[in-house]
Amino acid sequence: MTTGPTGSIETPSWWRRLLHPFVIMPVVALLAIGFWWFGFHSSGTSSSASGSIVAPQLVAVTSGTLNATVSAQGTIAALATDALSFTASGKVTAVNVKAGDKVTAGQVLASIDSASLQASVSSAQASLAQAQAKLSDDTDAGASSQQLTADAASVTTATDSLTNARTALAGSSLVANFDGIVSSVNITVGQQLGSSGAGATSVSGSGSGSGNSSANVGAGTATNNQSRTGAAATTGTGTTSSSGQINVTTSGVYKVDLAVSSADISKIALGQVATLTVTTSSSSSGFGGRTQATTNTTRASTSGQTTSAATAQGTVTSVGAVASASSGVATFPVTVTFKGDQTLFFVGGSVIADIVTSATGTVVLVPVRAITTAQDGTRTAELSTDGTINHTKTVTVTTGTTSNGMIEIKSGLQVGDKVVAAGLSASTGSGASTGTGSFGGGTSQSRTGQ
Repeated sequence: MTTGPTGSIETPSWWRRLLHPFVIMPVVALLAIGFWWFGFHSSGTSSSASGSIVAPQLVAVTSGTLNATVSAQGTIAALATDALSFTASGKVTAVNVKAGDKVTAGQVLASIDSASLQASVSSAQASLAQAQAKLSDDTDAGASSQQLTADAASVTTATDSLTNARTALAGSSLVANFDGIVSSVNITVGQQLGSSGAGATSVSGSGSGSGNSSANVGAGTATNNQSRTGAAATTGTGTTSSSGQINVTTSGVYKVDLAVSSADISKIALGQVATLTVTTSSSSSGFGGRTQATTNTTRASTSGQTTSAATAQGTVTSVGAVASASSGVATFPVTVTFKGDQTLFFVGGSVIADIVTSATGTVVLVPVRAITTAQDGTRTAELSTDGTINHTKTVTVTTGTTSNGMIEIKSGLQVGDKVVAAGLSASTGSGASTGTGSFGGGTSQSRTGQ
């Protein structure tokens, strides 16, 4: 600090420089911005905190249906698959289909040269006629019993030979056993087939049959002379072979094999209705190629996925009695069959099945948050007396099933009443709820109606 000519104290030059407008104005601006930023965030935080709780509100008492369901995941498979192969040797003369073609029951899919096979049939017919004639002549001539026994044996042998020849001739054509779609073709025209007779027809399903067999599978009925294994498609979940020279699967008719927990299997019965929702679709074998990463958003375990998933209604057609513990948890096999749009459902795709195990019918419903439970178990609701939230009275209610944030009211309220529902946390959302009852272990409930 220095003294001026008049004796006054002069301000140091560095302080004068700090007070220069070019220095002080930016400092003031920075301080102002700092105060504004602090005030804004403090206000925002306070607003967010105060806005995180929604005030109690009036809700209407409605009616609807509550369905108890058991949910399980599985993979889509064709309801039935035929692995067709020639049972006779010869040169392939015709292949009438290609992969992806639709076929109908009884349609000839491929043929081999049958000239020699037809000749064998003619020869066997002649041999049988000759054996029958000899037996007739010897009988008329009073031949010995030993001779007649030998003649009868010759007739039997000739009959068997004719049967075998006719079977071989029938095996010169591959015939579709049911309406479906060709999944693969593994032979070509001109190919010479051996005489191993490999690959008789096999069809998924339980049970077996041979010779002239008929089986309702999906949309078609099959009857032919090819060896085959199978039964009505509604009977089972057996193995499926796809190693034939031509493979055919059912078209638009599917099945899903599910693993249901031991806690829920007692609730499952034949004929129960199931809703199937696609979660992902296969992109293999030419019968997929599209990804459906979507599920029903009402299911908590799959929230966050879109609601555009394909759905279909199916029926429980098989309930297993023997548990499997391969995953460390005991589960039982359950099969659901269904018809679906071929552009939306693909073999190999994943679905979630919601099997309806019980339904309440139409009942009175309110949100769970409108019900208060006392320590003694008594349940009450605040009923509006004038249609506003300001004037209410407490009424005792009797409740039933709880589902998706809604609870059944058996007495105490009626449709059209208005009750006070407790506020919600904004982070929970309007769909959040608390209630009584536990629906774990794959069991859930859904609500329909208003």
